[in-house]
Amino acid sequence: GVQSLQTKTHHLSEIESKRILVVDDNLTNRNIFKVQLEHWNLEPVLASSGKQALHILSTQNGFDLVLTDMHMPEMDGTELANSIRTQYPHLPIMLLSSMGDELSKDHKDIFCSVLTKPIKQNILYKHIFQNFGKPMNNPTEDPNGFQQFPENFSMKYPMQILVAEDNEINQQLALIILGKLGYQPDVVSNGREVLDSIQAKSYDVILMDVQMPEIDGLETTGMIRKQNIIQPVIIAMTANAMQGDKEECLRAGMDDYLSKPIKVEELLRILEKWASAARERA
Repeated sequence: GVQSLQTKTHHLSEIESKRILVVDDNLTNRNIFKVQLEHWNLEPVLASSGKQALHILSTQNGFDLVLTDMHMPEMDGTELANSIRTQYPHLPIMLLSSMGDELSKDHKDIFCSVLTKPIKQNILYKHIFQNFGKPMNNPTEDPNGFQQFPENFSMKYPMQILVAEDNEINQQLALIILGKLGYQPDVVSNGREVLDSIQAKSYDVILMDVQMPEIDGLETTGMIRKQNIIQPVIIAMTANAMQGDKEECLRAGMDDYLSKPIKVEELLRILEKWASAARERA
Protein backbone atom coordinates (compact mmCIF):
# COMPACT_ATOMS: atom_id res chain seq x y z
CA GLY A 1 0.00 0.00 0.00
CA VAL A 2 2.80 2.40 0.93
CA GLN A 3 4.39 2.04 -2.48
CA SER A 4 1.28 3.03 -4.42
CA LEU A 5 0.61 5.96 -2.11
CA GLN A 6 4.11 7.28 -2.63
CA THR A 7 3.90 6.85 -6.36
CA LYS A 8 0.69 8.86 -6.34
CA THR A 9 2.26 11.80 -4.49
CA HIS A 10 5.46 11.82 -6.50
CA HIS A 11 3.52 11.34 -9.68
CA LEU A 12 3.95 14.89 -10.98
CA SER A 13 7.35 15.68 -9.53
CA GLU A 14 8.79 12.48 -10.97
CA ILE A 15 8.01 13.38 -14.54
CA GLU A 16 8.87 17.05 -14.15
CA SER A 17 11.65 18.19 -16.44
CA LYS A 18 11.53 15.06 -18.57
CA ARG A 19 12.81 16.09 -21.99
CA ILE A 20 10.65 15.47 -25.01
CA LEU A 21 11.77 15.94 -28.58
CA VAL A 22 8.81 17.19 -30.63
CA VAL A 23 9.17 16.73 -34.39
CA ASP A 24 6.59 18.42 -36.62
CA ASP A 25 7.01 20.48 -39.77
CA ASN A 26 4.07 22.71 -38.84
CA LEU A 27 5.05 25.70 -36.67
CA THR A 28 1.64 26.14 -35.06
CA ASN A 29 1.52 22.46 -34.08
CA ARG A 30 5.00 22.73 -32.55
CA ASN A 31 3.97 25.78 -30.54
CA ILE A 32 0.78 24.11 -29.30
CA PHE A 33 2.79 21.10 -28.12
CA LYS A 34 5.26 23.46 -26.45
CA VAL A 35 2.48 25.19 -24.51
CA GLN A 36 0.82 21.93 -23.49
CA LEU A 37 3.99 20.09 -22.50
CA GLU A 38 5.37 23.03 -20.52
CA HIS A 39 2.06 23.25 -18.73
CA TRP A 40 2.71 19.71 -17.49
CA ASN A 41 6.24 20.79 -16.40
CA LEU A 42 7.90 18.81 -19.15
CA GLU A 43 10.75 20.19 -21.23
CA PRO A 44 9.96 20.18 -24.94
CA VAL A 45 12.71 20.62 -27.53
CA LEU A 46 11.30 21.42 -30.98
CA ALA A 47 12.49 20.16 -34.37
CA SER A 48 10.91 21.04 -37.71
CA SER A 49 12.21 18.01 -39.63
CA GLY A 50 13.51 14.48 -39.19
CA LYS A 51 16.96 15.65 -40.17
CA GLN A 52 16.95 18.37 -37.50
CA ALA A 53 15.66 15.85 -34.94
CA LEU A 54 18.54 13.45 -35.61
CA HIS A 55 21.00 16.32 -35.35
CA ILE A 56 19.55 17.36 -31.96
CA LEU A 57 19.69 13.76 -30.68
CA SER A 58 23.33 13.46 -31.71
CA THR A 59 24.39 16.76 -30.10
CA GLN A 60 22.24 16.86 -26.94
CA ASN A 61 21.85 14.21 -24.27
CA GLY A 62 19.11 13.00 -22.08
CA PHE A 63 15.87 12.76 -24.04
CA ASP A 64 13.12 10.70 -22.43
CA LEU A 65 10.67 10.54 -25.33
CA VAL A 66 10.26 11.49 -28.98
CA LEU A 67 6.93 12.74 -30.25
CA THR A 68 6.86 12.81 -34.05
CA ASP A 69 4.37 13.68 -36.73
CA MET A 70 3.88 11.09 -39.49
CA HIS A 71 3.55 13.26 -42.58
CA MET A 72 6.63 15.40 -43.08
CA PRO A 73 8.54 16.27 -46.24
CA GLU A 74 11.85 14.46 -46.96
CA MET A 75 11.79 12.08 -43.98
CA ASP A 76 8.46 10.88 -42.59
CA GLY A 77 7.74 9.68 -39.05
CA THR A 78 8.47 6.00 -39.68
CA GLU A 79 11.75 6.71 -41.48
CA LEU A 80 12.79 8.94 -38.60
CA ALA A 81 11.78 6.30 -36.05
CA ASN A 82 13.73 3.57 -37.84
CA SER A 83 16.75 5.82 -37.86
CA ILE A 84 16.40 6.61 -34.15
CA ARG A 85 15.90 2.91 -33.30
CA THR A 86 19.24 1.90 -34.78
CA GLN A 87 21.14 4.48 -32.69
CA TYR A 88 18.96 4.76 -29.55
CA PRO A 89 17.17 1.42 -29.16
CA HIS A 90 15.60 2.27 -25.80
CA LEU A 91 14.21 5.73 -26.55
CA PRO A 92 10.37 5.61 -26.65
CA ILE A 93 8.87 7.13 -29.81
CA MET A 94 5.24 8.24 -30.12
CA LEU A 95 3.73 8.76 -33.56
CA LEU A 96 0.99 11.27 -34.35
CA SER A 97 -0.82 10.53 -37.56
CA SER A 98 -4.01 11.61 -39.24
CA MET A 99 -4.06 8.14 -40.82
CA GLY A 100 -4.69 6.46 -37.51
CA ASP A 101 -4.80 2.78 -36.84
CA GLU A 102 -4.15 0.95 -40.07
CA LEU A 103 -0.70 2.46 -39.95
CA SER A 104 0.07 1.40 -36.41
CA LYS A 105 -0.51 -2.27 -37.25
CA ASP A 106 2.47 -2.18 -39.61
CA HIS A 107 4.77 -0.38 -37.22
CA LYS A 108 3.84 -1.62 -33.78
CA ASP A 109 7.43 -2.63 -33.13
CA ILE A 110 9.01 0.81 -33.52
CA PHE A 111 6.44 3.03 -31.81
CA CYS A 112 5.33 2.89 -28.20
CA SER A 113 2.05 4.64 -29.17
CA VAL A 114 0.36 5.71 -32.37
CA LEU A 115 -2.14 8.52 -31.84
CA THR A 116 -4.55 10.00 -34.31
CA LYS A 117 -4.66 13.74 -34.88
CA PRO A 118 -6.27 15.99 -33.81
CA ILE A 119 -5.28 14.66 -30.42
CA LYS A 120 -7.19 15.40 -27.23
CA GLN A 121 -5.04 16.72 -24.40
CA ASN A 122 -6.01 14.06 -21.87
CA ILE A 123 -5.18 11.25 -24.33
CA LEU A 124 -1.82 12.81 -25.13
CA TYR A 125 -1.13 13.21 -21.42
CA LYS A 126 -2.10 9.62 -20.68
CA HIS A 127 0.20 8.19 -23.35
CA ILE A 128 3.14 10.41 -22.44
CA PHE A 129 2.90 9.35 -18.80
CA GLN A 130 2.47 5.69 -19.67
CA ASN A 131 5.51 5.81 -21.88
CA PHE A 132 7.62 7.09 -19.02
CA GLY A 133 6.56 3.87 -17.33
CA LYS A 134 4.77 5.79 -14.60
CA PRO A 135 1.48 4.78 -12.98
CA MET A 136 -1.42 6.85 -14.21
CA ASN A 137 -3.69 9.08 -12.23
CA ASN A 138 -7.00 9.55 -13.86
CA PRO A 139 -6.18 12.54 -16.13
CA THR A 140 -9.46 14.29 -15.37
CA GLU A 141 -8.51 14.41 -11.71
CA ASP A 142 -4.96 15.44 -12.37
CA PRO A 143 -3.94 18.47 -10.31
CA ASN A 144 -2.13 19.95 -13.29
CA GLY A 145 -5.07 19.04 -15.43
CA PHE A 146 -6.92 19.81 -18.55
CA GLN A 147 -9.53 22.13 -17.33
CA GLN A 148 -6.98 24.73 -18.29
CA PHE A 149 -9.03 25.84 -21.30
CA PRO A 150 -12.53 26.17 -19.87
CA GLU A 151 -15.32 26.00 -22.40
CA ASN A 152 -17.29 29.16 -23.17
CA PHE A 153 -14.73 31.32 -21.39
CA SER A 154 -14.90 34.06 -24.03
CA MET A 155 -18.71 33.93 -24.04
CA LYS A 156 -18.77 34.35 -20.29
CA TYR A 157 -16.21 37.15 -20.41
CA PRO A 158 -16.54 38.82 -23.82
CA MET A 159 -13.62 41.18 -24.45
CA GLN A 160 -11.73 42.81 -27.30
CA ILE A 161 -8.09 42.02 -26.59
CA LEU A 162 -4.94 43.59 -28.03
CA VAL A 163 -1.60 41.81 -27.56
CA ALA A 164 1.46 44.08 -27.75
CA GLU A 165 4.59 41.91 -27.94
CA ASP A 166 7.64 42.13 -30.21
CA ASN A 167 8.83 38.53 -29.86
CA GLU A 168 7.27 36.36 -32.55
CA ILE A 169 7.23 33.14 -30.50
CA ASN A 170 5.56 34.90 -27.57
CA GLN A 171 3.05 36.41 -30.00
CA GLN A 172 2.26 32.93 -31.34
CA LEU A 173 1.83 31.50 -27.86
CA ALA A 174 -0.46 34.34 -26.77
CA LEU A 175 -2.55 33.82 -29.92
CA ILE A 176 -2.78 30.07 -29.33
CA ILE A 177 -3.79 30.38 -25.69
CA LEU A 178 -6.30 33.21 -26.27
CA GLY A 179 -7.62 31.41 -29.35
CA LYS A 180 -8.25 28.26 -27.30
CA LEU A 181 -10.25 30.40 -24.88
CA GLY A 182 -12.35 31.59 -27.81
CA TYR A 183 -10.91 35.08 -28.30
CA GLN A 184 -9.70 36.61 -31.55
CA PRO A 185 -7.06 39.03 -30.32
CA ASP A 186 -5.27 41.59 -32.46
CA VAL A 187 -1.47 41.53 -32.28
CA VAL A 188 0.99 44.39 -32.67
CA SER A 189 4.72 44.45 -32.05
CA ASN A 190 5.52 47.92 -30.69
CA GLY A 191 4.13 50.88 -28.78
CA ARG A 192 3.55 52.97 -31.87
CA GLU A 193 1.32 50.26 -33.34
CA VAL A 194 -0.59 50.09 -30.03
CA LEU A 195 -1.34 53.82 -30.25
CA ASP A 196 -2.52 53.45 -33.86
CA SER A 197 -4.69 50.45 -32.97
CA ILE A 198 -6.56 52.13 -30.12
CA GLN A 199 -7.43 55.03 -32.43
CA ALA A 200 -9.02 52.59 -34.86
CA LYS A 201 -10.81 50.31 -32.40
CA SER A 202 -11.92 50.18 -28.79
CA TYR A 203 -10.19 47.50 -26.67
CA ASP A 204 -11.26 46.17 -23.28
CA VAL A 205 -7.88 44.69 -22.42
CA ILE A 206 -4.33 45.27 -23.65
CA LEU A 207 -1.69 42.68 -22.78
CA MET A 208 1.37 44.90 -22.94
CA ASP A 209 4.92 43.65 -23.05
CA VAL A 210 7.05 46.00 -20.97
CA GLN A 211 10.28 45.62 -22.98
CA MET A 212 9.41 46.69 -26.53
CA PRO A 213 11.64 48.57 -28.99
CA GLU A 214 11.07 52.29 -29.78
CA ILE A 215 8.34 53.09 -27.25
CA ASP A 216 8.29 50.59 -24.40
CA GLY A 217 5.21 49.36 -22.54
CA LEU A 218 5.49 51.84 -19.68
CA GLU A 219 5.74 54.86 -21.99
CA THR A 220 2.96 53.60 -24.21
CA THR A 221 0.71 53.16 -21.18
CA GLY A 222 1.42 56.74 -20.05
CA MET A 223 0.40 57.99 -23.50
CA ILE A 224 -2.80 55.92 -23.54
CA ARG A 225 -3.79 57.18 -20.10
CA LYS A 226 -3.62 60.80 -21.32
CA GLN A 227 -6.04 60.10 -24.17
CA ASN A 228 -9.69 60.93 -24.06
CA ILE A 229 -10.96 57.42 -24.87
CA ILE A 230 -12.75 54.70 -22.94
CA GLN A 231 -9.69 53.49 -21.07
CA PRO A 232 -8.69 49.84 -21.59
CA VAL A 233 -7.51 47.57 -18.79
CA ILE A 234 -3.74 47.33 -19.33
CA ILE A 235 -1.93 44.22 -18.13
CA ALA A 236 1.87 44.34 -18.08
CA MET A 237 3.78 41.32 -19.36
CA THR A 238 7.37 41.17 -18.21
CA ALA A 239 10.12 38.61 -17.94
CA ASN A 240 11.51 40.05 -14.69
CA ALA A 241 9.10 39.21 -11.94
CA MET A 242 10.73 41.56 -9.46
CA GLN A 243 8.66 43.36 -6.86
CA GLY A 244 10.09 46.71 -8.00
CA ASP A 245 8.99 46.11 -11.58
CA LYS A 246 5.48 45.46 -10.45
CA GLU A 247 5.34 48.79 -8.65
CA GLU A 248 6.85 50.56 -11.65
CA CYS A 249 4.16 49.09 -13.93
CA LEU A 250 1.36 50.18 -11.62
CA ARG A 251 2.92 53.66 -11.28
CA ALA A 252 2.99 53.96 -15.06
CA GLY A 253 -0.78 53.48 -15.08
CA MET A 254 -1.02 49.75 -15.75
CA ASP A 255 -3.74 47.80 -13.94
CA ASP A 256 -2.06 44.47 -13.34
CA TYR A 257 0.83 42.26 -14.06
CA LEU A 258 1.69 38.90 -15.70
CA SER A 259 5.17 37.40 -15.64
CA LYS A 260 6.46 35.70 -18.78
CA PRO A 261 6.41 33.01 -19.98
CA ILE A 262 2.67 33.32 -19.50
CA LYS A 263 1.02 30.53 -17.52
CA VAL A 264 -2.46 29.61 -18.67
CA GLU A 265 -3.98 29.64 -15.18
CA GLU A 266 -2.48 33.07 -14.39
CA LEU A 267 -3.90 34.51 -17.59
CA LEU A 268 -7.33 33.04 -16.81
CA ARG A 269 -7.25 34.49 -13.32
CA ILE A 270 -6.36 37.96 -14.60
CA LEU A 271 -8.89 37.99 -17.45
CA GLU A 272 -11.60 36.87 -15.04
CA LYS A 273 -10.57 39.48 -12.49
CA TRP A 274 -10.65 42.38 -14.95
CA ALA A 275 -13.55 41.34 -17.19
CA SER A 276 -16.14 43.13 -15.06
CA ALA A 277 -13.90 46.19 -14.65
CA ALA A 278 -13.53 46.37 -18.42
CA ARG A 279 -17.30 46.33 -18.78
CA GLU A 280 -17.79 49.03 -16.16
CA ARG A 281 -15.34 51.34 -17.93
CA ALA A 282 -17.29 50.85 -21.12
